[in-house]
Amino acid sequence: MPTQPHLKYLTPEKFLNTILEEAVRDRASDVHIEPLVDELRVRFRIDGYLQERYHRPLMEIEPLVTRIKAISDLDLATRLPQDGHFEFSVELSESAKNNTQEATQPVVEMREPPSRLADAFSSLFSTGKQEDELEQIVSSQPDKKDVTEIKGTQKTRPAGVYVLNVRVSVFPTVYGEAVVFRLLNRSDMLISLSGLGMEASDLAAMRDLITRTYGMVLTTGPSGSGKTTTLYAILQELKNKEKNIITLEDPVEFYFGDIRQTQIRPEQGLTYAVGMRSVLRQDPDVIMIGEIRDRETAEHAMRASLVGRMVGSTVHSNTAVGTIARLIDMNVERSLIAFALNGIIDQRLVRKVCDVCAASYAPDPAALRRIGIADGMKGTFRKGSGCAECGSTGFNGRTGVFGILVMDDELQSLIVERSPMRALQEYMEKSDMATLRQRIAEKVLAGVITAEEAARAV
Repeated sequence: MPTQPHLKYLTPEKFLNTILEEAVRDRASDVHIEPLVDELRVRFRIDGYLQERYHRPLMEIEPLVTRIKAISDLDLATRLPQDGHFEFSVELSESAKNNTQEATQPVVEMREPPSRLADAFSSLFSTGKQEDELEQIVSSQPDKKDVTEIKGTQKTRPAGVYVLNVRVSVFPTVYGEAVVFRLLNRSDMLISLSGLGMEASDLAAMRDLITRTYGMVLTTGPSGSGKTTTLYAILQELKNKEKNIITLEDPVEFYFGDIRQTQIRPEQGLTYAVGMRSVLRQDPDVIMIGEIRDRETAEHAMRASLVGRMVGSTVHSNTAVGTIARLIDMNVERSLIAFALNGIIDQRLVRKVCDVCAASYAPDPAALRRIGIADGMKGTFRKGSGCAECGSTGFNGRTGVFGILVMDDELQSLIVERSPMRALQEYMEKSDMATLRQRIAEKVLAGVITAEEAARAV
């Protein structure tokens, strides 16, 4: 791991700028700043997996966290868990792609000016005697991984200006406070329905579900599977001057400007359930709820859909049928579930094979069986060997995989008659509905993803 001389010492502002610029360039969705027993570690989550980027002296964690708290409007004195956010813009240039940000040329611009206290801390950390003393201390440390930048060459974003909103979580640990950034890139969040990567038949089914005059559409999947992005794509498809669209979100991840968006604030008494009790008085045509977590919210949402509103939301579940089971477990009436739901979108984000270093391979038979590919079935099985383009991972980017459950008379009868979930799953597999497992198997056979990656996703 080569030592980067210009990273021997950076002020907290400059090091934070360096982290943010590189995170944007490398398409990171999250940044982890972690105090360990004898060092500060920085990791990026890229395509769903964490990759190490920097190791720094542990003494740098406190001024860095203080800087982050200041620009996020967090309490500088408390050591309790805190959540905040800030917005920034960064300009990526072609010449900077292979170089870390120079200390004298900051490119990250904070969009919201910090408070006076933040300015005071900024002055404290960026100039004067304190900086010189800290630089002398850092320079005296032995040359080991505490001043090492771990570089991975991989596909980066094109040059241009990017505006991001950063959700900040600060959490105490035994070695200091850990910070996690969730980077919300506007260009990544705002994708059209046709740009999600659905098969043509699935896209047609999706449009049929959301263009009905009433009913509920749910998206489901694990955290980080793109559920909110799908809901935003649906809103883009539906919004026009003739419709009143209202959202209840926690947090609001993208500001549309021409849609009424409400931030849920449980600490002030504004929960999803409270919002749903009053939202119908606002005469909405479309309601988007960030997440259904309890019976009251679910029942209010479903009753709203039955009286002529289109309602969209997310539920954390592993399968489309599992979403129905989750609603039943919330003690929602089966008749409400059966007749309010138009359909359920089951989705995953799966890493794609790098096209540059891809080669044919023999997949693990157990992985093939798990995704429903029989022994001997022919396909174009590919796997990346690792190259400079993909950062030696064998993967480059991710693709969405979708399964769509469309509610019909038979499914409604099965739900109302209290049939076991196995019966619903068997009916879905025998019908023309494309399940998530079928779609993911198709991508394996086409060489887009590996069998092992697909098996982990389902």
